[in-house]
Amino acid sequence: MSEREGIYRSRLGEMDEEALSYLSSLAEDREILIDDIEGSEAHVIMLCERKIIPERDAKLILEALEELKEKAMRGELRLEGRFEDVHEFVEAKLIEKLGTEVGGKLHTGRSRNDQVALDIRLRTRKLLLELWEEALKLGEALLSKAEEELETLAIHYTHLQQAQLGYLSHYLISHLDHLLRDVERIRECYKRTNKSPLGACAIAGSTLPLDRLRVAELLGFDGIVENSIDAVSSRDFALEAISAAAILMTNLSRIAEDLIIWSSSEFDYVELPDSLASPSSVMPHKKNPCILELLRARTGRIIGILTASLTMLKGIPTGYDRDLQEGKPLIWEALKLASSSLKILAKTISRLKIKKEKLLKSAEESYAPAIELAETLIKHANLSLREAHKLVGALVRNLHQSGKTLKDLTLEELSKTAEKILGKSITLPEEILEKLSKAEEVPKLRLTIGSSSPEEIRRQLDERRLILNRLRRSLEEVRKDLLESRRKFEESLNKILG
Repeated sequence: MSEREGIYRSRLGEMDEEALSYLSSLAEDREILIDDIEGSEAHVIMLCERKIIPERDAKLILEALEELKEKAMRGELRLEGRFEDVHEFVEAKLIEKLGTEVGGKLHTGRSRNDQVALDIRLRTRKLLLELWEEALKLGEALLSKAEEELETLAIHYTHLQQAQLGYLSHYLISHLDHLLRDVERIRECYKRTNKSPLGACAIAGSTLPLDRLRVAELLGFDGIVENSIDAVSSRDFALEAISAAAILMTNLSRIAEDLIIWSSSEFDYVELPDSLASPSSVMPHKKNPCILELLRARTGRIIGILTASLTMLKGIPTGYDRDLQEGKPLIWEALKLASSSLKILAKTISRLKIKKEKLLKSAEESYAPAIELAETLIKHANLSLREAHKLVGALVRNLHQSGKTLKDLTLEELSKTAEKILGKSITLPEEILEKLSKAEEVPKLRLTIGSSSPEEIRRQLDERRLILNRLRRSLEEVRKDLLESRRKFEESLNKILG
């Protein structure tokens, strides 16, 4: 059979050139070339061990596959020609070298349906591990910066309006907690991804005595996707991976947005290093946070990829359908974009200059301690929350109108306003009002778990360090298992190759 007819076209004959161009995924399949070859090697090892093909033929096939793999790893194997996909390309290369009698045995007991499902899982698994690694690195950067800025005062915002005084470390921990949940999602997604579909054949299995568990073991999977229909037609693991990336990127985008705002001249709380900022082509003074803006935009791309993937899958009937071909590049793009974004944000956080003096000045001029004043009145003047809210609201209005801040509030003014607003006199110990007038003292008054207080922040930092270490060990265990399976794979390969 000639290349123009293709190795799969036993019934159909030559394919229309334009139709083949429209159909072929060869260009996108570069991503899974090595995965496809190694999946084929594991399959051939199993076929040989189960005596489905002779050891002599298995050796010739494995030698040819190893040669192809070495060329691919050197970048010398070009995916080109009249082929529908990488699977046809690799098999055709073997038949070209070994002939149909030997090379034609490669695909025994296998379909492109379970083969491509295997390749996608192998590649998604690798990209998830990279994402896991980069997320941990960003976690380390956030934790280290929080430790550095342990008691750096910061205003916490709601509605982008000043809400309460706290610490920058508390803010950083909040985003670390987001990220830790992202890592947990990645870890759980990895578990569901790391199952082998090979041996499901086209959809209903094979009459040949295939050992599906052996192939899964050789390739480092934790088991198999047992139901053969599920094995070839499911892509929920990929949807989950893209979804995890989209959620992660949404979290990162919010950090990026904060830093963009805080680095503006109007806020001036932080400054990017020159090496991570961009200039203007015409305005010499500009220092633009372009990498953070791109992170925001790429978050939109990944959300779009998730939407495209969900839409692609929602209407196809059960089984393998060629629609699924379009999902492959979407997975790679989403996971790679998320990984690169984690890298750049970790670098940004580590090198970020914090303007402590500006943060302190903003805190001192803020009306944010008003809630602590209200709670103080509840505790020491026996006011209800609504009475305290009404009184403090009037005090803030008066101070604002006269160009003063809460640190200018006197006991006399407090008592006078209480008489006017509530119709009763109140008193507070002078030392308590004095403490409330000092911005750096306000966060120390907090008593609740998880609050922005020095003791709670130290406790949270200690606990997050333990969680990060635990997630790091979990990643190392996964990689250790993959290395052990790789050792067994190489051992089995070499046993046949001699």
